[in-house]
Amino acid sequence: MKRFIKEMIFIIVGCFITASGLVMFTIPNNIAPGGSSGLATSLAVIVPISVGILTWIVNVPILIGSWVILGKNVTVKTLIASTVLTGFMEGLDLIFPKFTENPLMAAVLGGILIGIGIGVLFLKGFSMGGTDLLSIMIGKYLPNISVGYILMLCDGIVVIIAAIVFKDLEVFLYSIITVAVASKAIDFFMEGMNHARVIFIITNKGNEIADKLNSITQNGCTLMSGTGTYTGEGKDVLMAVVHPNTTAETLSAAREIDPSLFAFIASAAEVHGKGFKYYNANANSTKVIPQ
Repeated sequence: MKRFIKEMIFIIVGCFITASGLVMFTIPNNIAPGGSSGLATSLAVIVPISVGILTWIVNVPILIGSWVILGKNVTVKTLIASTVLTGFMEGLDLIFPKFTENPLMAAVLGGILIGIGIGVLFLKGFSMGGTDLLSIMIGKYLPNISVGYILMLCDGIVVIIAAIVFKDLEVFLYSIITVAVASKAIDFFMEGMNHARVIFIITNKGNEIADKLNSITQNGCTLMSGTGTYTGEGKDVLMAVVHPNTTAETLSAAREIDPSLFAFIASAAEVHGKGFKYYNANANSTKVIPQ
């Protein structure tokens, strides 16, 4: 039950942020941010149905295919997320203001919100359907073509359809900007949530420093043996993976033991394991583009 509640919180927060970006910025400016919502934005000009409802309708055949190809678990979670997204789009459309004075600003701000919203869902391996789910299914039958490339083609088709429907080249350009910004926002959000620093310490007091670091960090460190090629002396090499906000504390603690140590720091874009996140084999590991 706790897991279900936690998952629902992620779905609600992610869908709320995504719907906010769509309702306030992209839809009022006829911007199609790829995916099912982008296609629905174009279809709403032809069909007298709201973009929110059309987004859900567009997802139906994709969900049916997902049930057959990807299985029940993925499909049910996606159905829940896409339904919550539609609910928020319909509700927020009645109360949120529409930003239509500057289409370029709307494309950027909409892309940021959409990217963050999708990033929240992606942290738990969820999807709102659309072209990312479609791309994964197509990739099952075209293993020699990357899912990312298929996804780019699908979203490109959606953006082209929008430009044709609205008969406006600027729609195409603003939509491309939104897709690009959203993609970067997803990357920034995902890396920020699981970003870490790798500290390498070369010293003669490896065991003492290791004991000190074990007392102040929840992850500890790894102690290895090394040889200085210039002096030929044996050295202790410690490797500690820490959160960015504990980097200075870790180095200061190490220098208290050995002021003459040599250290360098590297960035880790993603870390799996105790104290960080665990790899989810069932999660969609493909970059998600706006729905």
